[in-house]
Amino acid sequence: MHTQSLIKTLTIITLITICVCVSFKYILPLVFPFILAYMFMRMLLPAIRFLYTKAKLPVWFAYGSVLTVFFLSASGIFILLVWLICRQFQLLVNNFPIYRQLYNDLFVNCLNKCCNCIDYYFSIQDGTSLNFVNEKISMLKSEYIDTLFNNAGQIFSSCVSMFTRVITLILITTISMIVLCKDISIIHNNYRKSRFYEQIHKIMYTLKTTGLSYIKSQSIIICANWFVCSIAFMFIKNPYFVIIGLLISLIDALPILGSGIILCPIGIYYIFKSNFLYAAIMFTAYIITIFVREILEAKLLGNNMNILPFFMLLSIYAGLKIFGISGIVLGPFAVVITRAVYDSITSPNN
Repeated sequence: MHTQSLIKTLTIITLITICVCVSFKYILPLVFPFILAYMFMRMLLPAIRFLYTKAKLPVWFAYGSVLTVFFLSASGIFILLVWLICRQFQLLVNNFPIYRQLYNDLFVNCLNKCCNCIDYYFSIQDGTSLNFVNEKISMLKSEYIDTLFNNAGQIFSSCVSMFTRVITLILITTISMIVLCKDISIIHNNYRKSRFYEQIHKIMYTLKTTGLSYIKSQSIIICANWFVCSIAFMFIKNPYFVIIGLLISLIDALPILGSGIILCPIGIYYIFKSNFLYAAIMFTAYIITIFVREILEAKLLGNNMNILPFFMLLSIYAGLKIFGISGIVLGPFAVVITRAVYDSITSPNN
């Protein structure tokens, strides 16, 4: 009986996992703008209700004023970030030949030293190792350049396609939020009258307190650490402070790694350069990012996720393999949904 129960449990979990992964892969991209619009409207509803219940303003004015402030604020922040990122990326492209030359010089010096050591310790004629390595590097460069030119059109079309998808997502989400002003009450009433209300509500409550709390907390922590790291690199006069801050905040979201994998080596580098002020800024930024993550995770998430770091890393890796870069969020979220659905199915009350 115990073996049959175990097989039944594994079968149920496997089927739920397959359904969740297939839904995330093929259905979620189709409905994501509408889910995003609904989440934004739920976030804005307390302010809207306050205006037409407490402040006694007309309902249309409450919805319109809150949405106008939200759209203007979100648009301003989005345009500012896009402008800064594009400007810094353009500067990076313009300075790329200089950085490439510096990298080549450093690489050549290190390569010469390593090859000279190999020739000396293995009693090989001077220059033999260097000539061999240079031949291999020339072959790799030729293959790399050919591949780059062959895929240039595909890379450009991918960038255009990504930009189009982002603009389409923003437009559909905006229109959906405006439409929801009229329909959100009707949707809530129909949802409560549904015969599946209890089962769906139980699953949605679990998602709200676990999966959605995870996405909310991670988004806030990434934005907060992005701000901290960007300010730190701005203080050390790095021209790419926004891009580097974003990169570090995304790395910090991964389990085990953290922001210290970048900030600490840079701080040590400045110590060897005797620039103790810049080193102090880097280490201070690292300490702040640690406190931000620890405090905000405890405050926003607590122990609701109940996923060990090892399994969190496993879910993120599996998510990256299945969903791409979005798997950083979708992987743990899929685990939470699977667990919520399984608990709902196997609950004694059902």
